[in-house]
Amino acid sequence: MPANPNKLIEIKIAGRYRLIPVWASELDFEIRPGQNFDARAWKYWKPVLLLLNEVARNEKLKINWVRVHSHFGHKGNVPHAMGWWDHEIKAMFLCHFDKETMLHEVGHALSSGYHGDPWAKQAARLYQKYLKGKELKAAMIQLAHYLSGRRVYKTIYGEKAPKAPEIQSMWENLDPK
Repeated sequence: MPANPNKLIEIKIAGRYRLIPVWASELDFEIRPGQNFDARAWKYWKPVLLLLNEVARNEKLKINWVRVHSHFGHKGNVPHAMGWWDHEIKAMFLCHFDKETMLHEVGHALSSGYHGDPWAKQAARLYQKYLKGKELKAAMIQLAHYLSGRRVYKTIYGEKAPKAPEIQSMWENLDPK
């Protein structure tokens, strides 16, 4: 990497010129920042996207591109899903810049795509492989939002999953400093 991997460079992406950091231009998949993307958000996305690159390599997952969003100053929940995977075009859309959401979507990519048992098993395996400590515990509890996740949780831990807290937008009241 060059001396400053966080330097923003202008690259033509999907027919439009976008500013992305040098490190993002070196990933195995194309990064497509959403419309009106705030460049101050790259620092939040960096650890998640670097891990996604590692996960895609380790899991032999083909990803064509990833769309990332920024929602500084947004009040309440954002008006769309936190993430989703498109099997047909092999693309990921991420709104939440956390590893759990990204691994949740990789679980969809490596399974049927639905929130059924194959997905829950993949998601749990990915959480256990790539997360540690509090991140792992929180992800496994969030998995239990889904019936299939509750079954997988009980199989792994031998007990009923604790009630998962409602997911809040990571962007709400986030100061972009």
